[in-house]
Amino acid sequence: QAVQAGVDRFVHAAGLSARQLGDNIGRPGSHVPSPSAETPDDVSRVLVGSGSSPFATVDLASRAGRAAMAQMIALDPQIRRFVRAYCAEHAGVVVRPTERGVREIVDEEHPAFAFKFLRNKPLAAFVGSAQWLAVDRAERGGLVRVAFSLCDDTAFDARDADTDVFAADRERSARVVAALLEPHVLGDSADGAKAAWDAVRRQAVLDAVRDHVLPMVWRETAQRLLAQAFDVVADACRASLQRRIDVQPPRTARMAEGSVPCVAVVGGGGFEASSRGALRVVVVDEDGLVREQFSADSLRAGDQAEGDGVQPLLAALASHSVDVVAVAGMSLQTRRLFDDVNALVTARGVDVMVTYADDEVARLWWDSAEAQAELPLLRREERYCVAVARTLQDAGCAYASLGSRVLSLPLHAQQADLDQAALLPVVERAFVNVVNRTGVDVNHAAQHAHRAHVLQYVAGLGPRKAQALVSRITGDNALETRSELITRSLCARRTFINCAAFLRVRPAVEVLDATLVHPEDYDLARKMALDALDIEEEDDDNNAYAQRGRKRSDAPSRYVAELMRRAPEKLDELDLGKYADELKRLLDVYKLETLRFIRRQLQHPDRDARREFAPPDPAAVLHMLTGETLGESLREDGSTVVAATVVRVQPRFAIARLDSGLEGFISIANVCDERIDEVSDALAPGQAVVGVVKRIDLEKLALDLSLRSSDVSAACARARQPVPDASAVDKHFDLDAEARVRARAKAQQRTQTARMRTIPHPLFKPLSAREAEQYLAARPPGDCVIRPSSRGVDHIAVTWKVAEGLCQHIDVREEGKPSDVALGHSFYVGDSVFSELDELVAFHIEPIVHKLDEVRRSAKYYDPERDPLYAAEPAASLLGPNDYSDDYRRRRQELWDARTTRHLDALAQSTGRGAYCITLSLSKPGALTLAFKPTPSYRGLMKWTARVEPNEYRLGDRGRYPDINGLIVGFKTMQTNPSAGREQSRRGDAYAAGQASRDSGRRDRDRREPYGAQAQSSQGARWADSYRGGERERERDRERERDRDRDRDRGQGNRERDYGRASRHGHSGAAGWDTGPSSTHHSSGQAASSSGWDM
Repeated sequence: QAVQAGVDRFVHAAGLSARQLGDNIGRPGSHVPSPSAETPDDVSRVLVGSGSSPFATVDLASRAGRAAMAQMIALDPQIRRFVRAYCAEHAGVVVRPTERGVREIVDEEHPAFAFKFLRNKPLAAFVGSAQWLAVDRAERGGLVRVAFSLCDDTAFDARDADTDVFAADRERSARVVAALLEPHVLGDSADGAKAAWDAVRRQAVLDAVRDHVLPMVWRETAQRLLAQAFDVVADACRASLQRRIDVQPPRTARMAEGSVPCVAVVGGGGFEASSRGALRVVVVDEDGLVREQFSADSLRAGDQAEGDGVQPLLAALASHSVDVVAVAGMSLQTRRLFDDVNALVTARGVDVMVTYADDEVARLWWDSAEAQAELPLLRREERYCVAVARTLQDAGCAYASLGSRVLSLPLHAQQADLDQAALLPVVERAFVNVVNRTGVDVNHAAQHAHRAHVLQYVAGLGPRKAQALVSRITGDNALETRSELITRSLCARRTFINCAAFLRVRPAVEVLDATLVHPEDYDLARKMALDALDIEEEDDDNNAYAQRGRKRSDAPSRYVAELMRRAPEKLDELDLGKYADELKRLLDVYKLETLRFIRRQLQHPDRDARREFAPPDPAAVLHMLTGETLGESLREDGSTVVAATVVRVQPRFAIARLDSGLEGFISIANVCDERIDEVSDALAPGQAVVGVVKRIDLEKLALDLSLRSSDVSAACARARQPVPDASAVDKHFDLDAEARVRARAKAQQRTQTARMRTIPHPLFKPLSAREAEQYLAARPPGDCVIRPSSRGVDHIAVTWKVAEGLCQHIDVREEGKPSDVALGHSFYVGDSVFSELDELVAFHIEPIVHKLDEVRRSAKYYDPERDPLYAAEPAASLLGPNDYSDDYRRRRQELWDARTTRHLDALAQSTGRGAYCITLSLSKPGALTLAFKPTPSYRGLMKWTARVEPNEYRLGDRGRYPDINGLIVGFKTMQTNPSAGREQSRRGDAYAAGQASRDSGRRDRDRREPYGAQAQSSQGARWADSYRGGERERERDRERERDRDRDRDRGQGNRERDYGRASRHGHSGAAGWDTGPSSTHHSSGQAASSSGWDM
């Protein structure tokens, strides 16, 4: 509809097409914008005025025109190429965890921990890395959010999910690219219509980049990073498999080069014991066929008691000329079995190699349908032993027999993240590389099915061609020469050219057929043999050959066979460089490397190109028998926490066994932090324990463990440290963001742990600070609740109601706690210490309540919310319901300040002197505010804050007063005579000290005789009686307060009398008020030289 409405007219009127913009990027200044003389609004107005226009307003038409321009700009290939190139060089990756990710990715063991906070990691840093696979998986799993950014930094807010931050970052990135394109769309004039069209083109470029180009580039970038990561992981899987199969069979000194050993496999450890014995012994000959198998219960040799399998094993070793004895199993019992076999062979002087054998192929193959079909008469444990033997004899054949199950092997930590169908062809390249470097004996593979699996990986063949070839050369149809592949039509000519060099034919009629020399190079090999033997080609006739006594059966490579048999070292005397030069001159082919390869094949035709076999090292044995990986699941740095079960206890040590079968030694010094006489004082057999790995003994496959709580706590604390270990995170990890998240999680955990506490006291409520205020809202002033503290398990909080909508939260520190959930024996409030919670309430909170009641009875007390002048404007209607928010507190404070100011203004104007009053402090609940005006003309108020203690009032650090009258006198004295104020402060200190001594004696007396006549009652009854006594006292105070309110309600005349009474007791004071440490209001612009004020 937009196109039909003529939006293209708007685009043409802009004066610069998308292609011209692209040309300007490559050749700046190639096209200068030439917009229409009409303004964009004029063009849009024409579109709106047309009869069939879909646009109702000019603004809609303009937006449609800009959208059309943005789409055309986004489609231009030159612009896309420019943005791609810029993003590839300057873009970075930003990763932030979701709320779920924050909860789940909490320690360094999580696979997404290393990148959960990435701060603009450059795209180039992902080259050669598989990290993007893990990032993509975490994003698909809802653990992280990923974005590409062109900004220097991306903000992080630990309180939200970063949605708004990512949106703002996308806008900033779009503006970065748009700023690069803007110089190519702006005209040379900034007047009138041209300036308007410049703004349109500028906005269209921004829309194109933000809505079209950048999203497309980011999708392409993500796909490219995913493809790069796939290649990295797939190649690592291929390399891992190639390391497994690129190994020669084990070989003893008596074995010839290239020969295959006869293997006897002793399997035990992890097998189910049966009537046939717990151990299995299987002898497998050089062809991979089973020659003997038997079961036994023990292979331990001894002078008195000999295992039932010793003699059968020795007989099998002798009768079958066994070269290698392989020990395999699935538990740590296999280690004891290895020691028994090794000791037996050594003691009897048998010339065999004893080694551990890897069983990862056997575990996948022994229960497969192929294994059961090939060896139907063998038990599964015996098939396991056969697979172990074949893996030792030819690892490539054994692994190839797994087929697609080879991907079940642990090749790479992230292989499960890849498309398995795409991964398999890459992994199979390992077979291609190894098989074509060693070659395949085609006749042997055809005769033994378990060796035929590797034929499909010969260059030029595949599964179908390999199967067809095997089916036609089995039995009596074995190949005699390579040429029969053509003469017998076993493969096509092209296939023969590709595969002939890698198919060895044995026994060989043509000696070169048993090597890896390609048939097209046979003439080169024969020429090299003639030259090495110093024989001229014209002398090579039947008579000369017969005269030398040689057999004709070696022809046509008879000299090659003679050279290989008698003097292969003569090939070193040949100058292969001259050979290569001559071939280059005659055939225009340079074959120096081919000649060198032929020389190696003629000198060592049976040499195996794979690496030599090496017995597994201790770390590999540990992994094979327990599944534990050194450096990952087990570390010696004190950070590995394990669960174990105590299996043996001795006076000085204990033995504990892990789930993997590993046993840990626990010395008496590592049982606990406290000193114990015997291990049995702390441990018992069957007890589950948690310990830290201190040392790993690879020789004995055992651990040293520590169960000390300090060691376990230190190991666990490493995962909760404020900043993670730099070695465990990415180089571009945002450590600041992680620190903030950990701090927030720690605070939440502390709060949650504290709220789970249950304190045996009738005043205890499992509430938060806000919930406690809401609970006390319906209770009378002076009531309190004891609740958990957010400061941790060694703190509790007491919240008491000071007045309506005003509560004080008192932090109480506990000491002498027997455990985290138990109540402490001592309670500290500042410098005061109490032995019981009842004592804290009775001697700290209740006296403060009485002190505040005393303040309310004072004539100088002023309550802004109960002032009769504002009866028509109650505070509740002005402030609304109390939502306990900071905004409500601010508005309430403003209301109190305004009413207090008007109250003192009226009082000062009526008396002609300064005025003051006492109010409760909203900012410091439980404290008092002394507000005063020095003179009637003084603008604003001056304020002092007085703290209310159980036995006194404290005015800053200067004065301590036992009652409200003393506080008032001290306050006035400090304003008129500071030195007298200090003297009075000293007298107050002496009084407070005496009062404290009397209170201490009273508390001691109450501890001996708690609550008078209730000394013999239960603890709960004492609490209840104390609480009821306080209720009665507070009820009397409330009655006196109601009487005082009725007096205030008598009206303004009563207030005038108060003013007159106050004026009769007036005092004069010096100018220059000292506002003290708690002064909060501004001073007057008009200084007061000497004035009196209302007392």
